[in-house]
Amino acid sequence: MVQTFPISALTHNNYFTTSGHGSRWKVKLKSGDRFPDNYYKESIRAARLLDSSIDAPLVLLFSGGLDSEYMVNVFIKSGVEFKVAIISYGDYNKHDNKYAFEFCKKRNIEPIVIDVDIEKFITSGRIIEIANEAKCCAYQIPSIMEGILKVDGAVIMANGEPYVKNFDGDWRWEETERVNSYMNWYKQKNILGTPDFLRYTPQMTAGFLLEPRVMKLVNNELPGKLSTRTSKHIIYSQNFDLAKRSKFTGWEKLEQTDFMNNEVFREFDLLKKKYDGVFEMQYQALLDILLPT
Repeated sequence: MVQTFPISALTHNNYFTTSGHGSRWKVKLKSGDRFPDNYYKESIRAARLLDSSIDAPLVLLFSGGLDSEYMVNVFIKSGVEFKVAIISYGDYNKHDNKYAFEFCKKRNIEPIVIDVDIEKFITSGRIIEIANEAKCCAYQIPSIMEGILKVDGAVIMANGEPYVKNFDGDWRWEETERVNSYMNWYKQKNILGTPDFLRYTPQMTAGFLLEPRVMKLVNNELPGKLSTRTSKHIIYSQNFDLAKRSKFTGWEKLEQTDFMNNEVFREFDLLKKKYDGVFEMQYQALLDILLPT
């Protein structure tokens, strides 16, 4: 079973914490103790930091998406020992995790396959049970939370890049309560590791924001580009050969089935009214907090 411990920090020195719910959901940040290097170098440092601070096997959750593939590449480059876990819904998410299996085969990595009976997970009501406990309003997330409980070791998730978006000409950092519900789950179940490797340290977040590609973006030098969503592939690919792919949740096939008519999904509409908070901060204001004075 998953390694547990008295919860301390899910990001380095708890520099990133949240509070409240819905319209009152907020993010609180602490500054770093040094200026950041580039995002790649800070990623390597973070991998080694996790390795030195956790006395348990590190297990990287690999979905097959760009974010988690970047993370696995970073750990390989860092020289840190780790294992890889892939969550499987059987045929339902093969279109998503095929990239993870292909990557592992190419690099002679034997992945741990975590099977989740997704049909039973829905019809038994377990999906909404976890959603309520984790205060999660997105139905695609609880099945991953269920899979995490079956991992033996410290669970390291990539999650997503520090996301910056153009709001009517104003470049702002955006965080959502639904994505950060993984933090709730780690705390609820005392799970060792981090659900947010891609922003594990303040230097990683600041380093990403200061990447030349992101700075061009926020200086409006890339016409037609309105967020970091497509730019991150360019940033990740500066050091690794990452094939472009569509962004999947693993639920695309399920969403075409009658399982989506189950009454549990109506309950997610109620959860959205309570746990669908969004937090925004202006790009420069965010940097002013993260960078040491």
